[in-house]
Amino acid sequence: MNSNDNTKEQLKDLINQVSILYSSKNIAAHYLDYFKRKAKVTKLVDAPEPVKKVEKACISLGIRNISRFYHVESDYYNWDLQRRAFRLISPSINHLCKSVIFENTRSSHDSIDDPLNSKYYCVIIQYVGSINTQRLMNFVRTLKIKQISKKNYNFRVTDREKSVRLTGFENNGVSPIGMTFQIPIILSSAITELQPPVFYLGAGHVDWKLALPVHDFMLATNCFIANLS
Repeated sequence: MNSNDNTKEQLKDLINQVSILYSSKNIAAHYLDYFKRKAKVTKLVDAPEPVKKVEKACISLGIRNISRFYHVESDYYNWDLQRRAFRLISPSINHLCKSVIFENTRSSHDSIDDPLNSKYYCVIIQYVGSINTQRLMNFVRTLKIKQISKKNYNFRVTDREKSVRLTGFENNGVSPIGMTFQIPIILSSAITELQPPVFYLGAGHVDWKLALPVHDFMLATNCFIANLS
């Protein structure tokens, strides 16, 4: 094994040790307390308008004092997940998440007014995870106690233009908070099991990220929780 490979193995071992350390409920509780104390309620003067829109929505939801915003480098999405996690001081790559707008292409309507039978859903998953659209369909169908036939469901990622119109955010900047339209939110159940219980999301702009305690987010948004993987 050459020195470069040896360094990579040592780094991998260190990352694994840190992950094990954070999995302790006692350590996780201390981390969450530290996270909330570090959340600064200073106005984001230099942030682009979409990020200020997200901040304003956080204020309206009463979670601004526990929200942390990060301005990242413009080549952030060229990095691997571990480097992104280091940049955000995230406990692990498992805490890095994204918001994706899904569309029911067989819906009989275009409305989002009924969260139990919406044309669109904002689905939040981990970057290390995936979405099983069959499970997504099954979950949404149960919201109406399976009164609607399976033939009226077909979920797929909506196209960029629709996503921008519905959320007001561009690709890699989509935030579930501050969307132009209040699209119902479905949070992957795997995210609720994270230790420490915090997660990192888009903050309205490709160069900005938002971190929040998971359970505070759930209470503030009244989102659905589903096993999607």
